[in-house]
Amino acid sequence: MNEEILESQDNSLPPESLGSTEQTVETPLSAEEIEQQAAADREIELQQAQERVEKAERDALIARTTFHLLPDVFTLLRLPVEVKQLPDFVWQSSFYTISRSPDELSLVCEERLVVRNIDHYGLGNIARIDGNWRILRLGVMDLSLVGIAAKFSGVLAEAGVNINIISTYDTDYVMIKQAKLSRALTALREAGYTVE
Repeated sequence: MNEEILESQDNSLPPESLGSTEQTVETPLSAEEIEQQAAADREIELQQAQERVEKAERDALIARTTFHLLPDVFTLLRLPVEVKQLPDFVWQSSFYTISRSPDELSLVCEERLVVRNIDHYGLGNIARIDGNWRILRLGVMDLSLVGIAAKFSGVLAEAGVNINIISTYDTDYVMIKQAKLSRALTALREAGYTVE
């Protein structure tokens, strides 16, 4: 009877608990393998150090980002894509931008010019017009920088400010509704940005 109990206990134990006389022996690395591993570790450390330096430089640049408030109020116009000739007043605007896609022709220009010329050009009949926009211009930015717009747009989103961003070769222009401008400027300044 005791033999049956012992036998059933022995059968229920997993093989690894019974102990093994075999041990895994690690083969020592050769001098060449040790040097290769050390070189790989140094390369990883250098890469991580470079990434930290680049991040610090980006963060410092973002912290120094200055916004300049353009003095005029602007309007965003959407014209039918069939329009071939732009209204002459667009060229008189202190800032304007024109975008054409297969679906639309969009203009941004000074609101005073649109108001003054809307009837003359018949824009009220063909254009969708959205006014009362202010524009912040960033200082000249390097095209290789990553995350600048994401950072400031995140700050503005948290403040409940919707924006339109216009990108040019040198910089970005941020369109903000006049009604939310004060809130936007406060949020940017509190986040460490300079606004002039």
